[in-house]
Amino acid sequence: MGCGKTTNAQAIAKALGLSNILDNWTPGKATPLLNTLVLTSAYEPSWPFKGRVMTFDQAMQLTGQLGVQA
Repeated sequence: MGCGKTTNAQAIAKALGLSNILDNWTPGKATPLLNTLVLTSAYEPSWPFKGRVMTFDQAMQLTGQLGVQA
């Protein structure tokens, strides 16, 4: 059982102001560069782009602080 990334993806994307979601990203897979929440379970992946990286717990804290629900 996972931590809830997919279940909470809409709320996380909304809290971050993103309209697209890429779920289950793995290193080496193509990655959209703009306006996309990229979800992964990869352990400390090396990102092919610059962007904000946060844990699931950090993302959920953000949704709670902003009162965002899916």
